[in-house]
Amino acid sequence: MENSAVDIIYRWDSDEASDKFIFNGDRQEVERYLQAVDEIQRSQDYGVIQMAMERLELEFRNIFVSHTNPLKIEVVEEEKQEQELQIRSCSCFGRFHFHASSPASPKRHHNDDDEDRLLRFDRDYNSIYGLTGAVPCAEPVSFERNSSISENCVIPYYAINDLRCIAERMISSGYMCQCIEVYATVRKSVVDDTLRRLGIDDDVRWEQLGVEAKIQRWTEASKVCFKTLFGNEKKLCEQIFDGVETSIAEACFMETVKAPAIQLLNFVDTACITLSSSPDNLFKILDLYEVLADLMPDIELVFDSEFVRVMAAQVLSQLAEATRGALSLFENVLLGDLSKVVVPDGGIHPLTTYVMNYLSLISESDYKNILNELIQSRPSFTLDVYFADTEEEVKERNPLDMHLIWVIQTLQFSLDDNSKRCKDEPLSHLFIVNNVHHILERVRASSGLMHVTGDDYLKKLIQRIRRDATSYERASWGRVLNCLTFKGLSRSNIQIIRRTKRFNAMFENVHRTQAVWFIPDPQLREDLQLSIIQKLIPAYRTWLGLCGIWRKGRTGYYFKYSVEDLNNAVFNFFQGIPVSQH
Repeated sequence: MENSAVDIIYRWDSDEASDKFIFNGDRQEVERYLQAVDEIQRSQDYGVIQMAMERLELEFRNIFVSHTNPLKIEVVEEEKQEQELQIRSCSCFGRFHFHASSPASPKRHHNDDDEDRLLRFDRDYNSIYGLTGAVPCAEPVSFERNSSISENCVIPYYAINDLRCIAERMISSGYMCQCIEVYATVRKSVVDDTLRRLGIDDDVRWEQLGVEAKIQRWTEASKVCFKTLFGNEKKLCEQIFDGVETSIAEACFMETVKAPAIQLLNFVDTACITLSSSPDNLFKILDLYEVLADLMPDIELVFDSEFVRVMAAQVLSQLAEATRGALSLFENVLLGDLSKVVVPDGGIHPLTTYVMNYLSLISESDYKNILNELIQSRPSFTLDVYFADTEEEVKERNPLDMHLIWVIQTLQFSLDDNSKRCKDEPLSHLFIVNNVHHILERVRASSGLMHVTGDDYLKKLIQRIRRDATSYERASWGRVLNCLTFKGLSRSNIQIIRRTKRFNAMFENVHRTQAVWFIPDPQLREDLQLSIIQKLIPAYRTWLGLCGIWRKGRTGYYFKYSVEDLNNAVFNFFQGIPVSQH
């Protein structure tokens, strides 16, 4: 029997068999060869054993290559592939849909003509190995329940059993390292190919993408890898090596996926450092945090290695700290930058728009729960007159809401300081009216901010707008309207003419100056124009009536404005357009 076994080993080591594979042929021949290997293992003929192991190594590799079902990834793109390099935001990227494809081996293809042959093959195969009934795929050992991992049979069951038979014999013959090397080499190429098709492993194209595009691509690739690809590799290792040698299963798995897993986590680590430099990146950081937090159960489930699990936990912790840092940076911007920029037309300060956009996004975004979880400390500054919460009410607010309230309060204080830099007193009041009105409208439009601030705060904003609007009118029009009173006037030609000329000059100056001032909100602009008209027109009409006698003859040309002229002129105010262009 031993000689017969040696003959079989030698026959498959001959030149004639060099381009053939045992496991691609007759199943009876497969059985004979495996039995021959078992025989020579007992004989301890190391030369023949080495010959057999080299053949099994080739067979092991060929079965993997021939029967691997690659993870099929369908990329649905909104733009053609050649336009991908021009993408400037993540919205241009398609989403990935993934599933296992049909077997890749041309020798194992299924069609109607050979269906009966395959059924006969299954019966023969089962009888050779003592299997009863069809076995669709070996069951996963450690993560088949309570998992979000998408499991796909990446290699057909008959090929897995062949691989298992070969692995048992290689390991028992002392060829464990060779077995691991072949396994890891073949499977790692499959994993690397998947990463390449996901767009992660192409350095040139990757570097040409913007930050948002990289995050979107990383998100999709990480979900495919941690929820499907790595889980499939884990299951495959267990199917082949469980019961043979548990440590080998883990070694093969880690050799296959450790580098890609670290590559994906390293991207987050690097992105976290880069994004931490600007508060504008808060939502990008939260994007990464949300995805990685969602993947953590899968990482814990699939990776027995503490290295990957600890690295993932550390990166998640860094993202949490970066989130808190971004909010702190945002608050610091308010403390330093607002007073540096003066708005010459009294319009909305750029930082007012920026801050209110930022707060609205935070309060309305899907990340509110994550932020509530991550922001645990309250601001170190106390609230002031803008929010009249009692001490008990303050304690009931969560830390995130307290930070948002503090930001709004700081913004208002900064606006007050900035208004003092205006050269004209009326402009300083108009600046406050514009900016506080913008805060009011943004709070009203956001249910999240309404919840944070409350109705009482809105009432205070309205009161502030009215107070500064009144102050604006007094500073702008008080002296102008005083020209239209007869108090202390002797009604001489000279005094009437002098008073009328003074009114004309003062109105022209206000008209010329305030036409280029700007109120961006149409309703607010009209309200203030009407308020001016309601005070100016009646006073001017009365003046014209009392000066009727002087409007005739040689002094008439000093009364250069009609009531309609003044009315039309006021509606030119706050348009941001010079008088000459009206």
